[in-house]
Amino acid sequence: MKKFNKGFTLIETIVVIAVIGLTLPVLFVIILTLMKQQVKIYRLSQVKREGDYIINLLENTIRNRAVTIHSGQPSDANIVCQNADYPLSGTVDNLYFRDEDKQWFGYLFENNSIASKSADLDNPPNVLTSPLTSSKILVNNTFSISCSRNSTYSPAAILLGFDICYDSGAGVCTSTRPEEVASIHYQTRIKLRSY
Repeated sequence: MKKFNKGFTLIETIVVIAVIGLTLPVLFVIILTLMKQQVKIYRLSQVKREGDYIINLLENTIRNRAVTIHSGQPSDANIVCQNADYPLSGTVDNLYFRDEDKQWFGYLFENNSIASKSADLDNPPNVLTSPLTSSKILVNNTFSISCSRNSTYSPAAILLGFDICYDSGAGVCTSTRPEEVASIHYQTRIKLRSY
């Protein structure tokens, strides 16, 4: 009479342990690589979402509301870009705009962020400043805004550019790990409609 063993032999057990020992590290490497790529995708999507928001807000507000362009808080003395002879001496950190209702607004680089600055309609001497980015998104020191005009009869154009990135920690956009770095450059030219 034959006797059947209901277990594995020692060789079978050692082979199974060896196969599991070889496949587990490969699986962990694949999983960690996928997780790193997800971090990169998440950070890039955050940067792109906030960068698109900023560029769309600035384009729409300037194009549809701006009537005059000023080098400081608007007054008749600091109007710029009125004619084609306006000396464009490079880019500046901020320009201000006046709308049809004689209210002013502007955009400036402040504390690693682009901020919106405008007159407080409830308290006229006061100024409201609000950042346009979240605390995890930084704008590098590359924010530039300037104006140009081809001829006296053509509308003024605002040239706008900035680099936006994800804060890797300590207020910087650099990291030793490449999957943590997410940065996008934005640049646009906005023609004013009602100048």
